[in-house]
Amino acid sequence: MTKAEARARKIISMQSLDKLIEQFELTETNNDPYIPTVRGWLMDELESRNPDAFDTWLESEEDSPRKFFI
Repeated sequence: MTKAEARARKIISMQSLDKLIEQFELTETNNDPYIPTVRGWLMDELESRNPDAFDTWLESEEDSPRKFFI
């Protein structure tokens, strides 16, 4: 893990659940080449906070994790 990635993951880990989901939703229409990496970090954090909700969300056809976590 690079120093930049570690810093980004630390910042993500300090966000509220609502803020994490908001940030994830904001990435849905962003075409920046780094967005898949950022989405992965956000998803890792969501999974660490509630693995059951995360698994249920992934098994669903929903784009947003909001209704599974909040």
